[in-house]
Amino acid sequence: MPTETKSDRETAWRRDLAAAGELTPGVVDAVATIHGTRGTRAIEAVSEGRVKRYRDFTVVVGYAEEYVVEDGGCTCKDSSYNLDTEDDDQRCWHVLAAAVAERIGELDHHDMWYSDVREFL
Repeated sequence: MPTETKSDRETAWRRDLAAAGELTPGVVDAVATIHGTRGTRAIEAVSEGRVKRYRDFTVVVGYAEEYVVEDGGCTCKDSSYNLDTEDDDQRCWHVLAAAVAERIGELDHHDMWYSDVREFL
């Protein structure tokens, strides 16, 4: 997941987070200020260990189901229907959670293919 984004504000918190290697009050504030409730939900998901990395995908466990995050996109309905594609600061909370977890090493690694696991869900 790249650190550079089309949003200077998002790139800044991603860089700060990568440099610190942990959630700092400044980064938490930046994520919440830029991304609002989605940012807050993302940080909660990371702190609850709900970001999983499989061989093929990163998956974020939502409240009702799991969502695949890939190449900055997500399979959730928020991404499909609610986000303004013209606004570079808008991301669903699943994409934000994956970005945060990756930078602070809080991915729950699974040495298997998610596509195989998905068959059992």
